[in-house]
Amino acid sequence: MAIFGFKNLTFSYPEAEKHALQEINLSIEQGEFIVLCGASWCGKSTLLCHFKTVLTPHGDQEGERLFNGVPLIAVDDRTQSSEIGYVLQSPDNQIVTDKVWHELAFGLESLGYDNQTIRLRVAEMASYFGIQDWFMHNVTELSGGGNSY
Repeated sequence: MAIFGFKNLTFSYPEAEKHALQEINLSIEQGEFIVLCGASWCGKSTLLCHFKTVLTPHGDQEGERLFNGVPLIAVDDRTQSSEIGYVLQSPDNQIVTDKVWHELAFGLESLGYDNQTIRLRVAEMASYFGIQDWFMHNVTELSGGGNSY
């Protein structure tokens, strides 16, 4: 069974003269690596926003969106948040806290995990990636390349 499936997905923005997406049929299996490419304004971002209900743009939609065989609209927000990842085009615009440790904890806090579990998971993650020395640094001190962190 596919993790994601779109069946005849058609979408139009309000008052648009043509469809942004038209009869998209797509099936994504566990472990598949998919590349989505195309010209500017061809609907790539619009399609990606249809992978999560909280990101779905306002407009007219037809067809089915399935997650693990279930209509996406029936998948609760917590499940979507914990099992469907999404990184926007500019990751720098997604920073929500001031310190590295809090940025690492933010997602777990949003999912309602208790403090002990959050601390344990953040410590495990930091240890795994070897970044425990960065915990107290401001996220603005992190480098996209040339600096030591």
